[in-house]
Parts: sequence; structure tokens; C-alpha cells
Amino acid sequence: MSEEQKKERPQLGLAIPVTNKAKASSYDLKGNIMIDGKSYRFGAYKAQAKGNGKLAAGQEYYYFHRVEAMDAATTGAAGAATDFNPAELEA
Repeated sequence: MSEEQKKERPQLGLAIPVTNKAKASSYDLKGNIMIDGKSYRFGAYKAQAKGNGKLAAGQEYYYFHRVEAMDAATTGAAGAATDFNPAELEA
């Protein structure tokens, strides 16, 4: 199959594991995604499965704590910027 025939896959966003957390309560995974032309940012924490669900005991997973639209996130509730800054993420 040639390059022209391959279906082009759109870039939908980034999920970046945070290895150098400023605080212990900082997210373990952050990033942004694009859904239906609208950009959202998210923050997730790493956890380990207890084994009484779909995952085996001890298996790591991320649970999303915050997902919000980028335009709402930039102004915040009181019009101030929030603590999430994509520029601080390490590539």
C-alpha cells in the first residue's frame, strides 16, 4: 500500500506522563485532546488495581480527575488562570 493510499490519521492530542512532579498531589498524567473540533485538557492520577474488577491485582491504570474545555479552563471560575500550564510539560 502506497503512502497516498494509507488513511491519514488525525492528531487528536497528547497524554504526557509527569515524571518530575512539583508536588506529590500533582497529576501523574496530563495533556489535551481534540473532540469534534473542541480542545479539552485533562489531568489523571496513577493507581493500582485491587483485583476485584476487570484488571488483575497490582496492574497500574490512570483515572481521570479533571477534564475541562480549554476556553473555560483559561479563564477559570474567577477569571484567573489555573495551575495547569502545558508549557511546563517535559517533551
